[in-house]
Amino acid sequence: MKKWLFPLVIVVILVAACQSPEQEVHYIAKSEHWKAIYHSNGDEGLRLFYLGNHDDLGPLEITIEGTKESQSLSDVQLNKDGYYSFTKKESEKIFKRETKPMVHVQWQSDSETLEVKNH
Repeated sequence: MKKWLFPLVIVVILVAACQSPEQEVHYIAKSEHWKAIYHSNGDEGLRLFYLGNHDDLGPLEITIEGTKESQSLSDVQLNKDGYYSFTKKESEKIFKRETKPMVHVQWQSDSETLEVKNH
């Protein structure tokens, strides 16, 4: 029994060491009217918050530009809590560890660009 205990402990330690946990990615950006948040370990994808009164905001045009991927959406509406959430799958394509995505938002007669940085 003792002969097997030491090799078993070594195998368990090696298996645990070889399993590197997936690194989390956190992105945050803020402009005058918008805040963008993405956490790779969250249930939602990128969330884009309007910082003013969103009741009469109207439809949005949103473009996200990553290193290799981009996505454009038209006629987007914020939810009742004042933000729009991209799906986890949509966000994972763009928000990788070394990217610096840009989020362009147009609403009414205004527009802003957020440079989303990894934190």
